[in-house]
Amino acid sequence: MSIEHIVWDWNGTLFGDGGALIESTIEAFRTAGLPAVTRELYQERHQQPIPAFYDRLAGRQLSDDEQAGLAEHFRAAYLARRDTIPLTHDAEDCLRKWHGSGRTQSLLSMYPHDELKPLVAKAGIADYFTQVDGLRDGEPGRKAPHLRNQLGKLGLEPSTVLLIGDSVDDANAARECGTQFRLYHAGRDALHARDHFVGMHIVDSLSEAVAQVI
Repeated sequence: MSIEHIVWDWNGTLFGDGGALIESTIEAFRTAGLPAVTRELYQERHQQPIPAFYDRLAGRQLSDDEQAGLAEHFRAAYLARRDTIPLTHDAEDCLRKWHGSGRTQSLLSMYPHDELKPLVAKAGIADYFTQVDGLRDGEPGRKAPHLRNQLGKLGLEPSTVLLIGDSVDDANAARECGTQFRLYHAGRDALHARDHFVGMHIVDSLSEAVAQVI
């Protein structure tokens, strides 16, 4: 069945912030006085939800206070970098091409909803999407329930939908919800080591993902 709709991920996919996410986590662990994190360790142990990821990086179960401290340190480090981060180099071209094909697309992110929408507007790409959803307070830290909810709101048949993301959580969400998927691997700035994607549909650019289904 042909693809009629693309669901785009934000962080590390359309928004080229993979390097900033890694650097901010390294800084957060250093500020908290926890064991040092390297880029390679980050990529090797990356997972969702984030508290479980932090436990893996620390090599033990962190206390609630330690988790809260890391979240605060990470946020400060990331916000110091965020305003200088561009879209992924071919992101807008891909959005434009898909829009020009007469088909639809939406944005689904685990980034806080109230912060996501202004970022998308600032990037000048909001009009490409039929729906923009980020994570709201109290919602689960896995993408699958959010993908299922967005598909329902838009009345989409999952088999006609392609999710383009950059994480194992994206792949798991697509599988649970019955959509197709492509995983973008950004090389040095990818959140996952490439071997996490063995047996999955991997692309080295967003353009490659769109070209496969347009």
